[in-house]
Amino acid sequence: MTTPCFCRIAIVVDDMPGFVADAGRLLGIDFLVPVLDVPFDGFSVRFGEHGLEPISLEVDMPFARDGRLIEVAIDVASADATKAALAAGGFEPIVTNFLPAPAANEYLFGRDFHSLPVMVCTAGDNETQMRAQGPFRALADAPLPRIGCVTLLVDDLAATAADFERYFGMVFVATDPAGLGDAALVGAHRIKLVSGSMSGLAAGLEAPLAAIEFMYDDVEPVRQRFVDAGYPVLHERALKSGGKAYYFGATVQHMPIAIYPASADAEILGGIV
Repeated sequence: MTTPCFCRIAIVVDDMPGFVADAGRLLGIDFLVPVLDVPFDGFSVRFGEHGLEPISLEVDMPFARDGRLIEVAIDVASADATKAALAAGGFEPIVTNFLPAPAANEYLFGRDFHSLPVMVCTAGDNETQMRAQGPFRALADAPLPRIGCVTLLVDDLAATAADFERYFGMVFVATDPAGLGDAALVGAHRIKLVSGSMSGLAAGLEAPLAAIEFMYDDVEPVRQRFVDAGYPVLHERALKSGGKAYYFGATVQHMPIAIYPASADAEILGGIV
């Protein structure tokens, strides 16, 4: 695994059992019930090797007052070193989460970082924590389907990309915004930044999250499941490497979903232009 790299995304859901059932069926994924050394206070959460982490709030949580997107988690070489670099730039974490198994901290930064809630983790720490309850692979090693990319809406594309490079060492290249804006940047780290107008595709979305993009061996059965469930394709992208990517917009409990074939992963990440 290389760092830095997207490793998971946490979103608020209104009905955890309903979300697990509906999202699991449509996406073809399973969710684990966490059994950790320290219980979660005030909210319930589910995990999966696929990278999607739904959270159901039981009480008001300060870190969840700005919308459904709770965190875009990024594996880095050292969470403490990255935290120090961000602090030197004027960004302080709003939550420090201690992981007992690796005996290490991860840090959630608030929306002052280009309106993006970013969680900084040392690569491997979360997998170590989850292995306390059984086998758990890193996202890059997990079987399909899994999240291949996360698309985030930002006001200033160049400034946001520059800060991701400054503090995380991320490199971005231009890519197809796929109907989600006027311009887009992406990279091997699996984060896509989009700016500009989404025209009619923004209904039901809560910025800055525009799409959680899952990759599959075969997208067509998945596309049909979503269509049959009442989520029509809002945008279709023909891929140079073969096949098509589909964007459904807001689906189960407002979760914005796109899907693409794993054979086109390099293209989705900007490797084929």
